[in-house]
Amino acid sequence: MAPKNDRRKNIIVSPSEEVLAKVGDYEFLSVDIFDTLLFRHCKSPIDAFEFVSEHTQTRQVTEHFKDYRVAAEQLAREDASEKGLEDVSLDEIYLCFQQFTNCSYEQAEQIKKLELETEMDLLHATTFGSKLVEQIKKTKKRFVITSDMYLPQDYLERVLLAKGITGWERVFVSNEQGKTKHTGSLFDDVVEYFGVPKDHILHIGDNRHADGKMAAGVGMQSHVVLASKDLPSRSPKPKRHSNLLAGTRPISQIFIANFLETHHCDSEKLDFRSLSEEQYFEAFGAVLVAPWITSLLIWMKQEMDKKDISRVAFLARDGLFPKAAFELLWPEKYDTQYVAASRRLLTLPFTVLDPETIGGMLHATLEGSASLDDFLTKISGGAKLKELFANNNFDAAEQLSRKGRKRVLGLLKDNPDVFYESFENERAVLTKYYRSAFPAGSKTAVFDVGWRGSLQRSICEIVEPKADILGLYFGTGWHATTILRRNGLEYESYATSNGLPSTLQPWADDFRDIVEFLCSADHGSVLRISEDETGEMSWDLAEVSELEAINFERAKRIQDAALGAIESVLQAMPVETLSKYAASKDERDMRQFLSKPHRQDALRFKDVRVFAGVGDTTGESLTRIGERNTHYRNAKNSRWRAAYGAQLNPLTYALLKFVLRKRKKIKL
Repeated sequence: MAPKNDRRKNIIVSPSEEVLAKVGDYEFLSVDIFDTLLFRHCKSPIDAFEFVSEHTQTRQVTEHFKDYRVAAEQLAREDASEKGLEDVSLDEIYLCFQQFTNCSYEQAEQIKKLELETEMDLLHATTFGSKLVEQIKKTKKRFVITSDMYLPQDYLERVLLAKGITGWERVFVSNEQGKTKHTGSLFDDVVEYFGVPKDHILHIGDNRHADGKMAAGVGMQSHVVLASKDLPSRSPKPKRHSNLLAGTRPISQIFIANFLETHHCDSEKLDFRSLSEEQYFEAFGAVLVAPWITSLLIWMKQEMDKKDISRVAFLARDGLFPKAAFELLWPEKYDTQYVAASRRLLTLPFTVLDPETIGGMLHATLEGSASLDDFLTKISGGAKLKELFANNNFDAAEQLSRKGRKRVLGLLKDNPDVFYESFENERAVLTKYYRSAFPAGSKTAVFDVGWRGSLQRSICEIVEPKADILGLYFGTGWHATTILRRNGLEYESYATSNGLPSTLQPWADDFRDIVEFLCSADHGSVLRISEDETGEMSWDLAEVSELEAINFERAKRIQDAALGAIESVLQAMPVETLSKYAASKDERDMRQFLSKPHRQDALRFKDVRVFAGVGDTTGESLTRIGERNTHYRNAKNSRWRAAYGAQLNPLTYALLKFVLRKRKKIKL
């Protein structure tokens, strides 16, 4: 971006690199603090008050802290104006806050202390600020800090040093000096301090009025840099291109602010329509998936700590991405492992299945098998099963027709006992594997995306009651009561529960497939575990079709971006600080996005596919967008109906919504 003359004398809006290049032309510098040297991990200064309201001490006084805090500052400024003062202090603001809320002096002081702690938590050096300080140190220039701010000077000095902004000679703060940049009077103190002609001093800041017009107005040189937090306001209106930055919860604001600063700190505008698919999914992972998975794992860690559990097993395949994120957040505190698991792996060898279950589980595998040998290899069919087919005149090498597949399935349904007995060797290997993963006398948490809890039940049956296992799920449906609770197994659920509150029901009904897509590992389903002569165990994985591999690539791009965002945020604040602002079960922003996606967001997912299991090589569209069918059929069969509805015109959407509710009682 080329420098822009702001049509005001000596006011130049420049990319940070050009500002840094200009530093060498001046011996004396004045630099703004907020959004120039430091940025807050929130959308705006006022939004920082939402973070303060998360504290218990604040809620004891009021549930509307943000409103009272804004009103208190406004009243304090009105009082100051009547007295002829240009700015107010934090103490004066909290005197007004005390009057508004009728709280005690001690309570007001406690909340004021929390506000200062929150500011320290949220502030971090900007990309430009870090480079500027390094440049000043190299060139040995003199500089001071100049800020319009109600926070105390000694506090700001501590913050600057704590965030790596060093080398300044003095901090000029409006509420201490009784003067502001907004009126230009604070710059007089800067000029007096340096004792040089005004045009020998360069002032750098992000506010076009205070840092640009008023600095130039007193005769100083001025450069205005772009603040990353203002990027959304400089860009096309969000309703035209995306809902990605719409999150309001504290945990979401932290990741959104970090994304804007680390990826777009020098951008004049951001239009998500101009991003490639790869860039879009990277942004989606950084600003939506990262806070969602972080909140989930913070909840998970809290549940483990309650029960003094230090071992956690992430079940394949949905557990691979959460495991990587968990190890970023707590790299050494817990013993983590990635454990083989799948419905096929745990159900076929250990359960005498009823005929209908056998048909349901093996239908897709049969469809994807060229011959009976191919099918038996995929399901690890043992000698007894092969003998059964031989006795019924099946040619194992012969190409399977539609009729042949039907005969195979019918024979399996008629002989469930033989089907069970054929897995004797595999049962022995799996029993050894799981008893090693969940040793007797240990307490282990098991994480899975969830819904039914059947994997936990199967594992517990294999290891018997010798191992204490706690199931931790993203979501559980009503089946979990039958499968887990009635079997006396312990579990907790993050987003949904057996009662399915109406606000959380979409996770179990409408968003299951997209959640599983976001957590999908980049490998096929676990078919079996093999043991060699030395006792070494390995996983045999299902082959992945070309379409499924492309799906994995999309999911991995999202996951890698989310992991990168978590790593970046952790460089700014420790996980203990992050945990303070992640409310328990804080999934609202992700749910809002999935419930009402923007048209442009919905279209980005039109090529994502859902696969039924082993043997399904083509899958089906997640959204059904672009499918050649009626709107009614597409919407009814969509795995993410809200996305399909989002890309329709308003009239079609309203009509379709009416028809779906009338015919099938389906919500769009």
